[in-house]
Amino acid sequence: MAEQATWSEAREMTVYRPGQKVEMKHRPGVIDTVIAYDPMMVPPVMLASDPQPRYPEELILISQPGMVFDWLHPWSKVTSNPAIPTSRHLIKS
Repeated sequence: MAEQATWSEAREMTVYRPGQKVEMKHRPGVIDTVIAYDPMMVPPVMLASDPQPRYPEELILISQPGMVFDWLHPWSKVTSNPAIPTSRHLIKS
């Protein structure tokens, strides 16, 4: 049972990533943007224009073709000038 819960959280973290557009089921037509997913928080999904965190069951995902993410850093979009150097980006001194 714990393995199933862990898998569900991992899947939700990839689905409800920052930048993902969602529609609230109780307010049809209202589109918002996920700013964070925190599995330690209940409810775990924080939205840009809604001060109250939401459960995934309250939201409908909006399709966003063409979004590109750096899968080594899944919560940040790929940029040409990363804010945090990684092993792939050398620090210039």
